[in-house]
Amino acid sequence: MIPGTILSLPWRYIVPGIGAALLIWAAYGWHAGKVEAAFVRGAKEQAAADTLAFTEAQRLAAAAQAKIIVTAKAEQAKISKGTADDLQKRNDDIARSYADLRLRWAAREANSGGPGQSGATAAAGAAAGAAGAACAAQGWVSLDVAATAAEAADTAIARDDAWRAWYEAQATAWPK
Repeated sequence: MIPGTILSLPWRYIVPGIGAALLIWAAYGWHAGKVEAAFVRGAKEQAAADTLAFTEAQRLAAAAQAKIIVTAKAEQAKISKGTADDLQKRNDDIARSYADLRLRWAAREANSGGPGQSGATAAAGAAAGAAGAACAAQGWVSLDVAATAAEAADTAIARDDAWRAWYEAQATAWPK
């Protein structure tokens, strides 16, 4: 042995030390491989679980959305039908009111005591009597023309009111 060189080291300690280091390094490599494999396996299992959870959440959300759509459609149809029914009732009331006005006007004209009047009630739309002729002579429109225009205006107002009521009811009923 040469003193002060590597060859002077006692080989009986170096060889087992190198062997122990190689054994520790191999054990660490084996452990790191096991950890990496467990990480990969865990990532795959987590991805599968997440996919399953997301698929279930998507299914539940779609079912909830479908329920909301069905409920909203039913509510909207109910509101639309109610509005249409209310508008029809309002239009019928307007028509009855103006028909009554025309009949009263015709009765007034028939009973106005003009020449040739028998006192019988005239039908709506009959030729104007003395008051109607006097109105026309002064440049005024006849009651039938005025009543028809007013009835059309009242019907249009009722339609606009129904549209506003429908819109407000739909806006209120719409799911937030």
